[in-house]
Formats: sequence, C-alpha cells, structure tokens
Amino acid sequence: MSYNVREHSYVVGGLGVTGQACVRFLLQKQATVKAFDTRANFTLVTDPDSDIDTDMQAFMAEKVTCTALSEDYFDGVDTLVLSPGLALNIEQVALAQKCGVEVIGDVELFARLNASTSDATPAKRVVGITGSNGKTTVTLLVNHLLKSCGVKSIEAGNVGRPVLEALQSDADVVVMELSSFQLETTSSLVLEAATVLNISDDHLDRHGTLEAYIDAKHRIFDNAKSAIVWRDGEFVAPDEQIIADAKGNAASNAVSDGESNAVSNAEFNEDALASKNIVEYGLGESTTGFAIASFDGDDRARDDEQSLYITFKGEKLIALSDIHLAGMHNVLNIMAALGICQQLGVSPVLAVKHLHSFKAAPHRCVEIACVNDIRYIDDSKATNIGATIAALEGLAPTIQGKLILIAGGDAKGADIASLSPYLTKYVSHVFALGKDAHLFEKSFAHTTRVATMKDAVKAATRLAAPGDVVLLSPACASLDMFKNYMHRGDVFKQDVHDLLNLHSKNDDAVEATS
Repeated sequence: MSYNVREHSYVVGGLGVTGQACVRFLLQKQATVKAFDTRANFTLVTDPDSDIDTDMQAFMAEKVTCTALSEDYFDGVDTLVLSPGLALNIEQVALAQKCGVEVIGDVELFARLNASTSDATPAKRVVGITGSNGKTTVTLLVNHLLKSCGVKSIEAGNVGRPVLEALQSDADVVVMELSSFQLETTSSLVLEAATVLNISDDHLDRHGTLEAYIDAKHRIFDNAKSAIVWRDGEFVAPDEQIIADAKGNAASNAVSDGESNAVSNAEFNEDALASKNIVEYGLGESTTGFAIASFDGDDRARDDEQSLYITFKGEKLIALSDIHLAGMHNVLNIMAALGICQQLGVSPVLAVKHLHSFKAAPHRCVEIACVNDIRYIDDSKATNIGATIAALEGLAPTIQGKLILIAGGDAKGADIASLSPYLTKYVSHVFALGKDAHLFEKSFAHTTRVATMKDAVKAATRLAAPGDVVLLSPACASLDMFKNYMHRGDVFKQDVHDLLNLHSKNDDAVEATS
C-alpha cells in the first residue's frame, strides 16, 4: 500500500537532531507539519548542504509550541512523529492518543516510505542492529565491510545519521543502529537481518522493568527475514524457545537411538535454526555458524602451540592474533557483523579480508597511551553495567599484569552491586568518581573515591606497574560531570597525556571539567 506524506497531517514531538531532521524532510515533501518541544530553549541544527534552512528558521518561529498543549492542537492531525528522546508516557503523547492521533517514530516513517517505492526507485535493503552494548561498533563495521566489498551502503539511526536522510541517499543498503527508544515506536520495519547483540540492565529509568526493555529490543525481529544470534547470550534470540526446543528434541532423539545424551551445535542448528533462518555465533567451538577453534601448524605459533581462529561452518576465517580490535567482546562483534554481511550476499571469506582497514569509533576500548608498558584504554562509551562487564571479560585474557578500573557517574538506577563478582575476578582496584561513586565503594572493597578525572588518572598511574592496564569503563552515564561520554573520554585522554607529558603540537585542546 502506497504511503504519501502529503495525504497526512503531522506533529513532530521533540526538536533535537532527529526531530529537526523529520521536520526538514516533511517540509521538503510539502507535507503539513507543526511541532512541539518540552524545552523552552533548543538550538537549530544547520545543514550547510541544504537550501531549506530559511524555511526551517521560519518554521521554528511560527510552527513550534513550547507551552502546554490542548486538544485543539491536534485538530486535523493524524500522525505524531515522536523523537526517541521523549518517552511514550508524557502528557503530550497521552493527549494525542486521546484525540485519535497515531504515534510513530522516524524509523517507522522511514519503513512506510521505503515500502512505498516504485520500480524506478526500488526499496532500500535494510539491516538492523540493537543491543545494550556494541551496537555502534557493529553498525560501523558492517557498513565498512559492505562498502569495502563494493556494496553501496550507508549507516543511520542511533549511530548519528537520521534515518530519513539515509532514505534520500543513493545507497542501496541502510545499516541501522536501533535503540530501544526507537524500536518502541516502530512496527513495520522490514529487515534483511536483525540482531540483538546482548541484553543487560539499562535505561530502566525509562522502561521501568528489564522485561519492558527486552520487549522493546525484541521488536527488531518482528519483520526480520533472518536473525544473527549470540549462542551464549540471554534474551537475544527472536524466540528463546526455538533453541531450547531444538536442543531438547535433539537430546531426546539421541537417547531414543541409544546414543550419548550430548547435543552438538550441528544437531540442533542445522535442523531447527537454519529452518528459522537463524545464524548463530559464539566463542566456543561449533561446526555451524561462527565460532572459535584451534588449529595446529600455524606459521606464527611454536611447534607446541595452537593458534585460535574465528571459523565459519568449521572453516577458519582469521586468526585472533590478526585482529586489531581489543578484547574478546570485539571478536563477538566481528562475528555478528560477518553474519549480517552474509545475509546481504557478501561471503564471510570476502568480508573478513577488509577487517584490518576498519578503525574503531572513539571511546570504545581504544588504547590512548602506552608508557613504561602501562596501557591506558578509553572505554568511556561504557555507560551501563553490561558494557563494563564486556570490557572486563574481553580485556582480561589479554592482560599480563593488573587491571585498574576508573568508573562512576550516574548509574541511572542500575544495580552496581551486580558488578561485584566481575570486579572481584578481574580488577585489582577501582577509582570511583561522580554522583554514584559511593555505590562502587559498597560493592567492591578495593575502591577509592576520587573527586575528579585528573585525580583518578594520577592515583591509577601511581598504583600501576609494567604490564598493567588502566581502563576507563565507567558503567554509568556521564552527564553528572561531563557534557556527554565523548567529553568524558576526551578529558581522560587529556589528563593522561598531561600527566605523562605526551602532548604533541597536533593535540587538540579539550575543555576539561576535571
């Protein structure tokens, strides 16, 4: 069914980057649109490549409401396009729904328009990536691998580029990073492949419960043609019962045949998962999907050593020693990316050849200094507990000495105590700062509370010895002390460079709050 924006009347709720992109798009398409924002002051995001900024300025002056709304406001309106930064339970949304207005997000608007294309302008193929952690890295990696293999692709969504901009691009494939906030207003997005990378407590201040958060994430599978699933993850499969049933059936068959009760991945993957178009990956051995296996005779290993490889269907793809991204969690990210590329017709054998040219996004387990064999790693993007656990588990096998952690900030209601077993297992000392630093003190005996990032860097450096790693992985949001997680990471880097006198003339100055 064709969808024409000129046949609808819109209100855009929230005028951040996404909301302004929606307004620009609807103005370009000559749709009827007005907007509201819950803030009295906000900044117009200028687009130097667009001639519509004059229209946008006029729109902002004449068509934007920042005061309380009445039912009359929604007269003649049929669609509210809600920005992901605004929750569904705000009074403006309740009023719109009372007036019979449909509430969608920009991703749903993209989905409807993409499904309404013609033979002259075919629909874009779309893949979707969500999860508590790693989704930006996987999104950027998929886009990089596709482009390197000759696919005309573009990244969009939570990664930064509004999806409606991607719709107007000349790309054939859109690689979407999707947050739970975006997914809860999306219902008809058709995906060639979808993945929920992992699930951990996050955004409970918005969703209320872990179950509601998981439900929002799982909406990504509603219209997906295939799923890329971490075989050892919890709450990451489109239907958790698929794998459980498949394992149970395989076990029953083995017992009835008088065989061992052990159930191999091959037994249930090929019979059950393949029929559901599910590709699994994980760090254990498997002859199906993506896995890790050891092989003898590698030129880089001694005669008595074995080399570990990422494999696909039992065949080796790349040695772990050839992967430049830090941590085993990034090995999982690579597997997920290769699985998504495969669903778009790019073989893992071809895609993996371009892995070496991928540059990780800033603040995601990036080494920013190494002095006296002490490594400093910036993982400021770890704004929740799950992200910090992933960093600890991923980095620990690669560290010869101690792991010293800098953490803290706004925990957003999460249970920091759930970090305790991981801190005990992997971390020698925590330097905690920010609003919820006291929660780290309660959760881990070897914790020192500090006032600033500079204090944390100094104290961690005094404690560190050759072979150690100083890791910034806060497990918390940053806004209690910094502009955002990027600013927090930049301040960490500057404080490290200041302390160790590593600045060059090309270093950019950072406005530090520490």
